[in-house]
Amino acid sequence: MMRIDILTLFPEMFAPLEHSIVARAAKKGLVELNVKNIRDYTGPKHGLTDDKLYGGGAGMVMKPEPLFEAIEDLRRTPNARVVITSPAGRKFDQRAAEELSRAEQIIFICGHYEGIDQRVEDALATDVYSVGDYVLTGGELPAMIMSDAVIRLLPGALGHDESSQEESFSENLLEYPQYTRPPEFNGMKVPEVLQEGNHQHIRRWRREQSLRRTLERRPDLLSRAYLTDEDKQILDDIRAERPEGPGVWLSLIHYPVYNKKHEVINTSVTNLDIHDIARASLTFGLRGYYLVQPAEDQKKLINTLLEHWQHGFGARYNPDRQSALNHITVCDSIAAAVRGIEEQTGQKPLLIATSAKAHPKMRDYSTMRRMIAESDRPCLLLFGTGWGLTDELMDTVDYVLRPVYGAGAYNHLSVRSAVSIVLDRLFGEGGAHFDERF
Repeated sequence: MMRIDILTLFPEMFAPLEHSIVARAAKKGLVELNVKNIRDYTGPKHGLTDDKLYGGGAGMVMKPEPLFEAIEDLRRTPNARVVITSPAGRKFDQRAAEELSRAEQIIFICGHYEGIDQRVEDALATDVYSVGDYVLTGGELPAMIMSDAVIRLLPGALGHDESSQEESFSENLLEYPQYTRPPEFNGMKVPEVLQEGNHQHIRRWRREQSLRRTLERRPDLLSRAYLTDEDKQILDDIRAERPEGPGVWLSLIHYPVYNKKHEVINTSVTNLDIHDIARASLTFGLRGYYLVQPAEDQKKLINTLLEHWQHGFGARYNPDRQSALNHITVCDSIAAAVRGIEEQTGQKPLLIATSAKAHPKMRDYSTMRRMIAESDRPCLLLFGTGWGLTDELMDTVDYVLRPVYGAGAYNHLSVRSAVSIVLDRLFGEGGAHFDERF
């Protein structure tokens, strides 16, 4: 039997856990659920559970003494998992639920006010979890959510052993649509494939619907899912169905940019930037790659390289490289790139700049990803060479992407590395769930 203890200031909030699957699991002896009031551990004199912040500031903080006493009283095994619910925790997901479901005992501490004295986390907590990137009044609702997610994974809790395995997120895919009688309701029909009785066709339909729903609603999950060759072909077919939207282009700007002394210069092209950015652009589905270079000798060098890979021996030797470099257009200015996109789409593109520094027009990746997907205008991503795009140019753009931050103070990526990271965050399968805190 698993034991779950919940420490809270508001025990009456946990009435929902007395019903449905959780209640049946308790009745079967699969779990013992114990909700305790933190005030029971404050002593008879004051009954205080919170106090003012050291260092000043608004609000109150939950005191450590009652929580230390409560954990000592409730702990039944040295391996008990002590879980603090907090918006500052790592995100709770199905994998975390599966991990907790193997514990003998879980003790939830429901945070309140401005939080819990840090010494409780430092000395007692084995886990700190958040249920999402939003703030709730207290930790009671997260504790209920996590308890429910854990209990339903206990063997015998659902009644059918395969039920928990087929649910959404068990294999990092969303579950397929499900239907029951009647076969037609308000003009809406159950798909014929589900009524025909051909189990192979039903299996294929369900898998396709699961992949389709995941691609549309949670594409970030696909990067962690195990996909068979059949799954990959299904996803390719689904993507091919999508109408081509206004599109996104990329431009690598050699002028105007800064040098180390903050002087406006024209930088030289590099062979690696030409090749690697072209390949990244095609990999992530961009419509084209503009090389902005006004210097005649530099343009001559670029065209010599392109001739080799687009029409010469390089095209025959490496057709994949040819496909990528065919996406390149050489132009004198950003204005010329904008005109080129207008000629193709009939619309002036949104200009989205990148920078290694914060900017007033800055947007995070999840916001820009959504805006690009929903925009009825084409977009042009601007990447600068040298020491970055000039201030005058930055003033003309519509948006600026959040800088790419690494693990420390060093922040000097090559432009081709930055391009790949940015494109993955904006258009890759993992980008939809990019966590802006890191």
